[in-house]
Amino acid sequence: MVSNYKHIYIGIGTAALLVGGAVLVRYLTKSKIKKVISNVDFSVFDSKDMTGSGRCIDRLLLNKLLLLEKRTGYAVLKNINSAVRSRYWNKKVGGVSNSAHLITKCKAVDIHAPTRTIRNLLVVQAYNLGFTRIGVGKTFVHLDVDQSKPQYVAWGYPSGTTPEINPFT
Repeated sequence: MVSNYKHIYIGIGTAALLVGGAVLVRYLTKSKIKKVISNVDFSVFDSKDMTGSGRCIDRLLLNKLLLLEKRTGYAVLKNINSAVRSRYWNKKVGGVSNSAHLITKCKAVDIHAPTRTIRNLLVVQAYNLGFTRIGVGKTFVHLDVDQSKPQYVAWGYPSGTTPEINPFT
């Protein structure tokens, strides 16, 4: 009689191994991400007029920035020009009124990129990582994850100019 149910026992055992393996992989992945994030100096994201404001930085954006740093070898987090902005600071630097940088969103960064080679490397790898909003200035690259804005777009600075590189065309 046991042999009649052998296939059921094998199926249950296989399912248990698959579920257990998936749970273990998820746990290990999450703990690794948490460990990396716990080592991040969030002050690099602070609005220039508001200490501690960088803690609100979007975690999806942060994870993508860490991957970008790893893929490019460029010290992305050490080269943040602007990230989270208070309304006052956003106005002072000429940001748009609904900027993804604003403290209410915390979904954008500008990365100092002094050469065309560095800008192009950042833009191409950001595109490969799934960034869908990329701005390219003369000395920086803007990246954001604001889903409330148009997607799969690249722009230049000053606003309205053609970017020197556009991965979406």
